[in-house]
Amino acid sequence: MLLNLLLLIVAYLLGSVPFGLLIGRVFYQTDLRDYGSGNIGTTNAFRALGRTGGLFVFVCDMLKAGLIVLIAQSFTAFTWHPLVYGIAVILGHSFSIFLKFKGGKAVASSFGMGLFYAPLISLLGIGAFFLVLYFSRMVSLASISGVLTALVLSLLFTSDHFLQLILVIVCLIVILRHRTNIERILNGSESKVPFGFRAKK
Repeated sequence: MLLNLLLLIVAYLLGSVPFGLLIGRVFYQTDLRDYGSGNIGTTNAFRALGRTGGLFVFVCDMLKAGLIVLIAQSFTAFTWHPLVYGIAVILGHSFSIFLKFKGGKAVASSFGMGLFYAPLISLLGIGAFFLVLYFSRMVSLASISGVLTALVLSLLFTSDHFLQLILVIVCLIVILRHRTNIERILNGSESKVPFGFRAKK
């Protein structure tokens, strides 16, 4: 029990580490909170730091969830379900203790958790993300579509009820963190990426 609790705390604290903020400050002398949407996650990192910086943030946010799940799977001392620790990372990322319980929108960390536990479902979910991104050119809509796709696939093709429950929680977190984006999608004012279907050349 004690080891489980310890890893759970470590998972939340690791999730709380704002890699986007740290990478922006250390390597680019840029505070993501002062740029674009003000979010510390991958999308705003791509806007503020460029492709290399954005990809670096994505990999770090993805791996912090994925590695915790891998550790929980690899050592028999941890007897709780690996996704319990994964969701702790996601909660830390979205509600960071280091940022007064603010944070990112949980997409990259959710993908990392899924990639190390249910890789096929996660890859199909990221495939849906890119498909919706191409046609809508809206990262927010693509993100929501990706996690919903993963949930639907888990319901249709697996009997892993705990995975299904965790994906319900992930969907709720992602939708909650994108609530202002959803409002802008509905009123037609959501920003679009400069590539994809019908993008101006």
